[in-house]
Amino acid sequence: MAIEEPDLIGEEAAMSSKDIVFRGYTKKEGDHWVAICIDLNIVAQGSTSQEATEECYSLILTYLDYIGTEYPEDFHNSISRPAPEEFMNEFKSIIRTKIRTPKQLRNRDIHNFDIKPAALAHSGA
Repeated sequence: MAIEEPDLIGEEAAMSSKDIVFRGYTKKEGDHWVAICIDLNIVAQGSTSQEATEECYSLILTYLDYIGTEYPEDFHNSISRPAPEEFMNEFKSIIRTKIRTPKQLRNRDIHNFDIKPAALAHSGA
């Protein structure tokens, strides 16, 4: 059974000074996938890596909408909510592994992703 790779949202798009990219990763836990956004401490799950990533994206948009509504004057300073050190260390380990390990030897059950919510481009945030 092939493991699905997540779409790297925001990676192919050119970034301007107003772009915000949230880092994260997905990993397989038992029969499901978990997506963790390390910059906002948001976690989602799905039956595939892609499904977990999409659910995480949806939760990020919901969170950003809430922050934009509750703290419109201080939006950029109010969004940060870093994940616990355990998740940050796991993310750093994934990045180091992907940089140092030949592609065919990489752990296929863990992926990193970047999410750039398109909604930010329209909000003027």
